[in-house]
Amino acid sequence: MQGRLVNGPARFFLRSPGPNDLCQVRDWMEDPSVHGWFDFGQGRQQVSTVALSMMARSPQYCMKVFGELGADAPMGIVVLSEVLHPFGTAHFWVVRDRSRSSYPGLTADATRALMHEGFSRLGRSSINAWVVETNERSLRLLQGVGFQIYGIQQACHRMGDRLLGRVHLELLPDRFYRQA
Repeated sequence: MQGRLVNGPARFFLRSPGPNDLCQVRDWMEDPSVHGWFDFGQGRQQVSTVALSMMARSPQYCMKVFGELGADAPMGIVVLSEVLHPFGTAHFWVVRDRSRSSYPGLTADATRALMHEGFSRLGRSSINAWVVETNERSLRLLQGVGFQIYGIQQACHRMGDRLLGRVHLELLPDRFYRQA
């Protein structure tokens, strides 16, 4: 799938990940400065290629790698998890290879494309995410796409020897499509 900007030409690709893509995502996430922002359950911050492969095959996940058109390899991955939740919700997370440069807004464009898929094809009525309180880049990304803060969970995320809070956000279809 080629991503299209509003009233503009396609500038990025968004596709299901292959095995090589998942190895690349795992490599990005091996860096403690990256995986420290995550929690894959029970405080587990690292994820293996096997776990990523299981997620990619599970109907509970909608995973897409993205990059600039014309590039050989993806520059990031956007993920909706729990997409079969009976209440119509899903959870969003993203990882981007920050060692490679791209056009400004690539990650936001890929995020918008996945949100559209989540609301239109998957029929989600609410998509939520959380961000560690000191992760200003991710907070700006989510708010720029239309997510709104609905709460802060205090002292719940360990990074090194610090206990930090998580900012919880949600995106509803009407707000998302109003912004587009």
